[in-house]
Amino acid sequence: MNDQSSFYKFRLREWPRRASDIQAYMDPTFATIAARYDFMTRAMSFGLEQGWKKKAVNFIPRKHEPGRVLDLACGTGDFPLHLRAAGFSAPIFGLDRNPGMLKISKEKCAAAKPVSFVQADLTAIPLKERSFNVITMGYALRYVVDIRRTLTDVFRLLDRGGIFVCLDFGVPTNRLYRRLCFGYLFLLGSLWGWLIHGNADTYWHIVESLKAYPGQGAVAAWLKEVGFEKIVMREQLGGIIAIVSATRP
Repeated sequence: MNDQSSFYKFRLREWPRRASDIQAYMDPTFATIAARYDFMTRAMSFGLEQGWKKKAVNFIPRKHEPGRVLDLACGTGDFPLHLRAAGFSAPIFGLDRNPGMLKISKEKCAAAKPVSFVQADLTAIPLKERSFNVITMGYALRYVVDIRRTLTDVFRLLDRGGIFVCLDFGVPTNRLYRRLCFGYLFLLGSLWGWLIHGNADTYWHIVESLKAYPGQGAVAAWLKEVGFEKIVMREQLGGIIAIVSATRP
């Protein structure tokens, strides 16, 4: 992914290589943007991201109802609401590191019971193995240093026959289109960061993390390595968004 570096080298930071450094960078960032997170995700995608989340939920077969659902890095709680809207009545557990995000999640999901939340980090998930039938994750995997280890943990948490569904930004294979997408995210993120927060660099972490992200193809390969089966990938908008699902045998 170094082919983008020269275009952004005078502006973007080098993405941290240690989990503690990512946390030191992203904790205050998410604390700053939590109250405007929902607005920003819709604005930067022109409303499309809600449809992507619905598509991700549609990957989950009804055979997993009833059961238990875990939403990793739940953010502001969109996935629990989409699951309820799709007719899933199973208990849902949301996990996130950021207290500001969790506060919003609890408020948004107050009427979507039973939904519970726990504050924890993806690098140390304090939950028992084989305790969930469905695990979802949205826009979080690229922030993880050791993606394979996180996917191994997801495998551990799923019961046999359970499904993992991950929605995130992707890395388009076409180099020119990739640069256009990253440029769009950089420029629009800078504009919104300046307008809303007074700092153009507030949302630069999106492109910074994508430059270091190995992409959806690597994620699919790692899912297979750790033991998942029935791996399905659906790319949106030419690969800048990817929905990946996998089943634990």
